[in-house]
Amino acid sequence: MTDAIISQILDFGALGSFAGFLVWQHIRMQKMLDDLVTSFQSQLKEMDAGYDRRIERMRERYDKVISDIRQECKEKESQLLQQNHALQGQLLSRERESVYNMRLDKK
Repeated sequence: MTDAIISQILDFGALGSFAGFLVWQHIRMQKMLDDLVTSFQSQLKEMDAGYDRRIERMRERYDKVISDIRQECKEKESQLLQQNHALQGQLLSRERESVYNMRLDKK
């Protein structure tokens, strides 16, 4: 502070000193609050970044699970189609055999 401000504060006596203290305290508290807000905002940014990383990892896991399930379903479908074709072939051969046997019985 300049000498003029100090002399004016002292001219007002105790009331001036108290007013000076209140101004000093207000400036100090405002600086402290600004530091707290800055710190809080940086903590929020860190938490947000951590949340985004966790969400991304979770999505990757779910995508893997979903792709594994889809692959398993495709394999099961393929197996069912193969069994279906095999059984149709067996049924067709039995039918042909049956028809052949019926023709032989008629003769």
